[in-house]
Amino acid sequence: MFANIEDALSVIKKPADEAQYLAACEYLVQNRSSLTYPVYINFPGGLISNADTRWDGIKAGSEERCGCGNERVINPGNPRTVYEPSPLGFVVVSPRHNVYLKPVGGDKESTYMKLWIQEGALAYMDLPFAPLVMTMDLFSTPAFKLDRLAEVLPKQSKPPVMRMGNKTPVFAINSVDLSAQSVTITPDRGVEIFNPDTYVDAHASHKGTK
Repeated sequence: MFANIEDALSVIKKPADEAQYLAACEYLVQNRSSLTYPVYINFPGGLISNADTRWDGIKAGSEERCGCGNERVINPGNPRTVYEPSPLGFVVVSPRHNVYLKPVGGDKESTYMKLWIQEGALAYMDLPFAPLVMTMDLFSTPAFKLDRLAEVLPKQSKPPVMRMGNKTPVFAINSVDLSAQSVTITPDRGVEIFNPDTYVDAHASHKGTK
């Protein structure tokens, strides 16, 4: 039914019916080794856990993101875990410049992190555009104090690397400028910078088949 990953992703975003959506999910699970970024899916059923055995293979090949198990993510198979610097070079996060990092070729939903400066700290949010699931990040903002970073970075043998939960490298922290209240980072080669205000996804947004 699908010639490639892009064909299946087009259906995930705009399915004609449940059967087509199921087939696209199955294709992506079977071809996870070809995925370069996470793909968010929803099982039919709303807040009631889906017990339809047709979805069992997809359930086994994806991870749940909510209590009912219907909101899920298909992650790339065998992700690279060794940091390799991007040819983009240094990128500066400052009070006037937020930075958004997503997988190369990924869509907006797959964005790894948002970085910004807040109250003298490098603040970050994982998966800022992923479908909303209640997390503790809604009530507190993870952050690294700039003065503390400036103190510990020179003592490191190499720049520390920030990673996603599956150990996918996102960026390295190179230096801190306390006077400018800024942080210089180097993205991983599998990551690109983008502006969410001007970015246009290849496929229209889809909220699932609930």
